[in-house]
Amino acid sequence: MQPDQVKQILIKAQQYENRITAEKLALAQKLGTTKGFFQYYFDMLPYFQTQTGCFNDINLLHNKIFKEDKYSDYDSFRKQMVRYLKSRHK
Repeated sequence: MQPDQVKQILIKAQQYENRITAEKLALAQKLGTTKGFFQYYFDMLPYFQTQTGCFNDINLLHNKIFKEDKYSDYDSFRKQMVRYLKSRHK
């Protein structure tokens, strides 16, 4: 492999790493807030067969990023979501 080819591969690898880092940061900023967590849940819901499955995956993402669950379980999440949605309609 030529030095120029190696350089191009390294540049592309760095660009890819930068893009992944930016996407992780954007996701962390969204999941780090209650509003963002709920918005992401509703955005992702069409891709899941169940509401619980969607919640579990998003809560797992939150755990991977922040090293803690956002909600202890689906019931806790659902109660907070209802409370949040009611507060928006006042």
